[in-house]
Amino acid sequence: MKKNNDDLIDEFSIKYFIGRFKEFFNFLIILKSHVFYMSISILFFIISYNYLIPPLYYAQTSFVLDNDNSDGMGELSSIASLAGINPSSFIDASSLFQIDNIQDLYRSDAMLKKTLLSQGVFNKKENLLINRLGEIEKKINKWNSNNITFDNNLNLNRAQDSIIKEAIKKIREKNLLVSKPSRKTTILNISFNHKNEEFAKIFNEKLVTNVNDFYIKSKSFKTGLNLNVLQKESDSIRLVLNNSIQILAALDEGLPNSNPLLKTLRTPYQKAMVDVQANTAIFQELVKQLELAKVSHRNSTPLIQVIDSPVFPLENSKWKLSETLLYGLTLGLFLSVIFHLIFSLLKKI
Repeated sequence: MKKNNDDLIDEFSIKYFIGRFKEFFNFLIILKSHVFYMSISILFFIISYNYLIPPLYYAQTSFVLDNDNSDGMGELSSIASLAGINPSSFIDASSLFQIDNIQDLYRSDAMLKKTLLSQGVFNKKENLLINRLGEIEKKINKWNSNNITFDNNLNLNRAQDSIIKEAIKKIREKNLLVSKPSRKTTILNISFNHKNEEFAKIFNEKLVTNVNDFYIKSKSFKTGLNLNVLQKESDSIRLVLNNSIQILAALDEGLPNSNPLLKTLRTPYQKAMVDVQANTAIFQELVKQLELAKVSHRNSTPLIQVIDSPVFPLENSKWKLSETLLYGLTLGLFLSVIFHLIFSLLKKI
């Protein structure tokens, strides 16, 4: 008996859904003209929006950062051990920046400000990026009316700083995107979007150049200083050694056939010999330190290899005609059917 009841319920459910589907199909047939015209209207609106509203252009640079110098440090330690030198005296093992910190560096006020105050070529004319941004955003007239102009002078006044700060805030919130494809990789994607294609490309390139140059200089700053100091000391000791050799040679010429029993006559010569030997030992040690410092400096300089860079024409937010027709008709049909369904239900209430 229970089995028969279940069969009746299943049969009733199937008939119910079939009946509802027929009602819905008949509903569409009755209102097909309304649905059609409404779908066409929505499609026309979407096409107008897609082609009348200025699109956003996307400029993206991808690069890989090699910040692992463990192999170089191992090689350097081996060389130092053979030379009898403690490598800890010149190796800076601290990591000033990591890949995650570079993302914040790209969003920093200092780097964005430096980029906005950089020169770029727009329409075959050089101009500051901040001035070009003002022209695009139609703010340059307002700035000029308030006697606010930007030039190559980096000493900005209060009004100029205020404009720069406002531009940085907008860029950080709406235009700039710094991302990593994966947490396990050292690849960074720097994306910048703007309604002006030329400005988007130039700003992206300038920002990447400024940040990467700053990063490389910061990473190798200490080892570079150490290398310069050792180079100067080595050059100085070389001059002292050459001078002491000259003095030794002159004293040797002054004693062509000296009596070996007269020790006092050879005292200046012996002192000069000691100076030459001491300066030679110091110079040899400095040369070792200098070569090790060069290796350390090379290893501390990160390798940044650009994978992709923005090229014209840039990708933009505008749909292709085929995509616009497909999305517009689908959305128009869906919205028109939903609208008429809700309208018919409200009439029955």
